[in-house]
Amino acid sequence: MRSSLVLALALPWFAACGDIHVKSVRIGGSVPAQLAGEWVGQWQSTSGGAGGSITLRMQDFEGDAVVSVQLDNPCIGAQVYQFRVEGNVIELLADDVVLFSAMLGENRTLVGTYGCSADLGVWEAEWTRDLPTLVDLGGRWEGLVTVPGIAPQPALLQIGLSVESGALVVDGTVQFPTLAPTLLPVHGALQFRQGSFDIALDVTTGTSLGIQLLGIGDVATRRIDTGLLRTNGDPSVPFTTAGWTAHWTSP
Repeated sequence: MRSSLVLALALPWFAACGDIHVKSVRIGGSVPAQLAGEWVGQWQSTSGGAGGSITLRMQDFEGDAVVSVQLDNPCIGAQVYQFRVEGNVIELLADDVVLFSAMLGENRTLVGTYGCSADLGVWEAEWTRDLPTLVDLGGRWEGLVTVPGIAPQPALLQIGLSVESGALVVDGTVQFPTLAPTLLPVHGALQFRQGSFDIALDVTTGTSLGIQLLGIGDVATRRIDTGLLRTNGDPSVPFTTAGWTAHWTSP
């Protein structure tokens, strides 16, 4: 399906290479305005000569810090990290040990150091841009599932947004009254772009339907006009892929 190709190209951020799983830790409030946005820079080892890039994104959603870090460095492994903001100082920690730290300097530049048993070095990043505003799209959504040769089938979504481990996540329920009348719990993620958003939702129970919903929507109109619905081929459902659309109706 063409919509499948479009969505596969539009939603690469769900499995971005080099992303660090960060548990956001707020100190003294949400992300300060002077630190909000995208920061891009370089790290450089002072012991082994290696170096690489770093991209840091910091935002605020209703008082909670939304943080994304893309980094490939000898001090970074497969573990859960904490991100701490206090005044003009930021820190990336693992098991309460500071690995990366930096202070906001002149001309919106972060200058700092990093260190662990594997390497020592310095790093610097410059503020590059504001990030798209995070909008609360929680509430009731009504839509249609469309499959060639089958009459459009209704779809009902009730979702809420929150921050979990530094990421904006979606939880709620989906119902297909004529296909699967049971309320099915869903969990997923949202990513905002300028004027639009991408959404990915998975049914989180052991239901045989194995439903996944991917969509591209418009922030201003609160509509999803391009969507792809996948199932695992359950014989009770007359399709494995379908299109879907939806619009926000109420909080």
